[in-house]
Amino acid sequence: MAMSISRRDLLFASGMSLLTSLRPFRPGAAPPPQQPQTPTTPQARLLAALQGNRLPLTMTDGPAGPGWDWLVQQARDARFTLIGEEHGVAETAQLAGALFNTLRGSGYSRMAIELSPIIAQDIEAAGRRYGLQGILDFFAVPTTWSPMYLREEAQFLAAVIGAAPRNERVLWGFDREIFTDRYLIAKLEAKVPARAGASFTRLKEASTNSAPFLFTQDPALVSAVRADWPNPDRDSDMILRTLEESLAINAVARTGTAWDSSDRRARWMRNCLAERLREERGSPPKVLMKFGYNHMIRGANYVNIFDLGAMTDEVAALGGARAFHILVLPGPGSRQAVLGPGRSFGSVSSDEFDEFRAGDQRLTRVLPNANATGHEVIDLRALRPLAMRGLESWNPDVVRTIHGYDAAVMWKGAHASSA
Repeated sequence: MAMSISRRDLLFASGMSLLTSLRPFRPGAAPPPQQPQTPTTPQARLLAALQGNRLPLTMTDGPAGPGWDWLVQQARDARFTLIGEEHGVAETAQLAGALFNTLRGSGYSRMAIELSPIIAQDIEAAGRRYGLQGILDFFAVPTTWSPMYLREEAQFLAAVIGAAPRNERVLWGFDREIFTDRYLIAKLEAKVPARAGASFTRLKEASTNSAPFLFTQDPALVSAVRADWPNPDRDSDMILRTLEESLAINAVARTGTAWDSSDRRARWMRNCLAERLREERGSPPKVLMKFGYNHMIRGANYVNIFDLGAMTDEVAALGGARAFHILVLPGPGSRQAVLGPGRSFGSVSSDEFDEFRAGDQRLTRVLPNANATGHEVIDLRALRPLAMRGLESWNPDVVRTIHGYDAAVMWKGAHASSA
C-alpha cells in the first residue's frame, strides 16, 4: 500500500497532539510543559532518525573529527571498503587518498578505480617515475582521455601510489574505455605477429577514420585480431579484451536498452575484479575502491543491476570477512565538476544536479541536514529497522541506500574538482 505524508496530515497530527496534551489548571498556575511531538508515520519516523544520527567531520588539514574516526574504525575491520561517489567533488578525492594512507597499516594494499586495467597500470607507472606531474602529463596525452582526468583525482592517485612500496602494484582498473582506443592500439603495434597483420591494420584504420570509434564500430574488428593472435602477452591480451568489451558494451547500448548496456558493463567490471583476485589468491589483499555510487552499492543498484559493489560482500563472506560501503555526496551549498563541450569540464551547483531525475526525492535533497554547520557522517546501519517494507513507494532510493550502504558522508559547501 502506498504511503505518503502531506502538509495537511502534518497540520492535523500537530493539532491533535496539542489538544490531547491540554490539561485543566488553576489560574496563575504554570502551564504544563509541552511534550515533544512523536512522528506518526513510518517515513516521518525514518526522517527524524536520519536527521539525528550524525557525526561531524572536518577537512581543514585533511579529514578529522568523530565522523572520520568512526569511518576509519569500521574500514579497518573490513576486507573491502567501497567509496561510492558523486563524481567531480574535490573533497571526495581528498578523503579517499587520506583513507587509503590511513588504512595501509591495517593491511590495505590495493586501490581500485573507475578506469580500464591498462590505463590504471600506465598511470601508476607515470606516477612512480615522475610523481604528480607524471600523472598530469599522462592526462594531457592527446590520445587518452577520461572523465576522471581532474587535478584532484591526479593528486589522489599520486598519494595512493606514493604510499605503496615501489615493487608493489597498487592501482587496479576495472572499467571499459570510451576515448582511448588510439592510445591502446598504438601500444599493440610493435607486438602484433605477422599472421595478425591484416586484421590489425583494419582495426587501426577503423580507429583512425571513425570517431568516436568505441561508440560506433563493431567488436568483430577486435575479435578478428584476437583470432589471428591466439597467445598474446598479458598486457596485449588485456588491451584486446578491453577494446573488444568496450565496443560490445556500446553496441548493446545502440541496439538494445540502457539497462542491457549497464548490465554488460557491470559484468565486465566484476570479471576484472575476479581476475585480479585470482592473480593474488595466495595472499588475498584488502582493497579500497572508489567508483560512482551506482556501482558501489550492496545488492541491486539504483537501476536494478547487481554491480561491482554486490560482488564484494559475497567474496568477503567466503573468507568470513565483510565489506564496508561508504556513500559520499555533495550536500547544501556544494559544487561539482561535470562534463562540458569536448574534453572540458564545468562547475555546477550540486543543489541543482539531478542525475536520476528524482526531483525533491533525490538523495542529495533527502539525506543532508539543512541545519548542519559542517560536513557530516551518517551511520546508515542504525536506520535499517525503520526502512521497512512498504516505504519503497515513498522513496525507493532512500530505502535502497540505507540497506545498500553502511555510512554516508554528506559534504556541506564542497568544491568542484578542477580540470
